[in-house]
Amino acid sequence: MFNFEAKQAESTENDVGELLELASRLSPISELSDANKLTICKSATVVSVNPSTKLSGDKEHRWFTYLLEGQVETSNAREKDETESISANSDRALQPVLREFTSHHVIKTSTTAQLVRFGRELFDILLNEQQKTATKVTDVRVTERDNIIFDDIVESFSSRSINLVCDPSISRKVTVLLQSGAVGIPELSRALASDPALTASTLYEANKSAGAGETTQTMRGAITRLGVESASKLAQTITTNEEQSWQAASPLLEEHMTYYQRRAALTGAICQVFAKSLRHMSAERAHLIGLMADIGELVVLSHANQHADQFTDAQSLQNSVKNLREIVGMWLLSTWGFNDQFIEAIESSRDFYRNHTGEITYADLVTAALLTIENELPEGTTKSIPSVVNLLLPRKLQQAGIDLQDPKSILKQAMVELKAQRSLLA
Repeated sequence: MFNFEAKQAESTENDVGELLELASRLSPISELSDANKLTICKSATVVSVNPSTKLSGDKEHRWFTYLLEGQVETSNAREKDETESISANSDRALQPVLREFTSHHVIKTSTTAQLVRFGRELFDILLNEQQKTATKVTDVRVTERDNIIFDDIVESFSSRSINLVCDPSISRKVTVLLQSGAVGIPELSRALASDPALTASTLYEANKSAGAGETTQTMRGAITRLGVESASKLAQTITTNEEQSWQAASPLLEEHMTYYQRRAALTGAICQVFAKSLRHMSAERAHLIGLMADIGELVVLSHANQHADQFTDAQSLQNSVKNLREIVGMWLLSTWGFNDQFIEAIESSRDFYRNHTGEITYADLVTAALLTIENELPEGTTKSIPSVVNLLLPRKLQQAGIDLQDPKSILKQAMVELKAQRSLLA
């Protein structure tokens, strides 16, 4: 299985200097301070890998491994569509070669390649020490109404009592499906991936059970880890829990929740459509990242519903959601140990004017989906998203064969995907 020669990085000034320059561009190594980057670079190991080598993912979990030279392919023996080719000097090479660590995930080489490994445990120690002496502040201008909601959310996080509410219609249908029995991984995956609350809770439980440093980005992966029986029981607990069943306290909140659920479902479906045109992306992963991109809004709406008397007009509710959904969503998924790609989608997808260099990311797909939805199915009377003709992303997607100036066609394809996803819940 293994066929390589490894050596610790030379401690000469030139060699360490080259690694330091590289480390400043690698994710997540670049998060370390200069002093800590120097420390981890001194212990880094450079690995020369011969052709026809296979490195098993479950033996790579101790390191952050990056491609220095050559080309490698990563694959998942259980999911044939999860195959990715990585070349040195590409944007993808600035991220760890493997994002998941099981015996099914493999790094393969067809030519000679060179990898560099940084100790994951050392990174965690250095980052934790660094965070003790540094505080990251996110400045959000909030209103008195926002503070009422946010105080509730903080209390929920502190008491670990965050309950994500399900769409009642989907919740009932999932319950009926589960009670019918004879539900396998494919059927259960599609059912649970039809609702943001079910998706978030299932992935969270799967990642929690797997231990630190091991995350799954697909529903099938989550169910495989939990087991069909455990995943089904978890879903039944959520769908039959009154606290997780949405009951609007006012027509205004009901209307906004309807907008949210429609947008979340369409965003996931559109991201799935886009990903099928991009060889370096997984359609299933794109669907989940799109579905979860506004998960903070679900939390905000749930707590706003407890203070319905404070929200008597659509604008005040919309403003509170806009102010809080990003920070709450990032907080939730970070606390629940989600992969960086999910968090990046929350953080970046509404930065419509950002510079789009390098490979297309999942956050880019979410941005494109939001542009499509707002263009064709705007929420309310005020358009809050810029025209695609004024942005850089549509030009980049056009080169990949995705035309954002044809939103009707995109939505038509998305509805086909959505229908297929929910066919079991009819």
